[in-house]
Amino acid sequence: MESSERLTEQERLFAERHHNIIYTFLNTNGLRDEDFYDVAALGYLRAVKRYHREEKLQQYKFNTIAWQAMRTNVGNKKKADRIRDAVITCSLNELTDDGTEYGEFVQTTKDVFRELEEQENLQQLLAEIMPALTERQRGHIVAALNGYRPQEIIKEQRVRFQEYHKDRKVIREVIRDVIPVFRGGGY
Repeated sequence: MESSERLTEQERLFAERHHNIIYTFLNTNGLRDEDFYDVAALGYLRAVKRYHREEKLQQYKFNTIAWQAMRTNVGNKKKADRIRDAVITCSLNELTDDGTEYGEFVQTTKDVFRELEEQENLQQLLAEIMPALTERQRGHIVAALNGYRPQEIIKEQRVRFQEYHKDRKVIREVIRDVIPVFRGGGY
């Protein structure tokens, strides 16, 4: 089933009748409408299509299918935000080879990750990045994704400050090499 397929008239009416499920989901999970409505709504609409087009789903309540689809979409967005923030955090305070601060490129990096998020390619991005890194460098990324700050990572993983910053530089280079592949060939 193509995600770009339009809803049938029956599906559209069904979606309208059960639309309040989106607000119930957001409220139950303490999510702000302005931050997560569109993300949850896309999952909801996918659930409407699947519920009507896949007979095996008819044995379940629609709420169950919709809830799961919205939960998946919100979880993917939160994960994408953590990855984006971890990558941005790694690069803000250091200078590029030509002397500009990485912080000047934050908007470009955010835009790249929004595009990746929309294409649901974050798993593939990690699959591309991780094999190119050492075990220690992968540990840095995992720790950053789990919310650890650089000084906590250095202490927890028992690495020297200089080693950690060398690893960060390698991670940034790998990411810089991989991101153009996902954008279709370059900035």
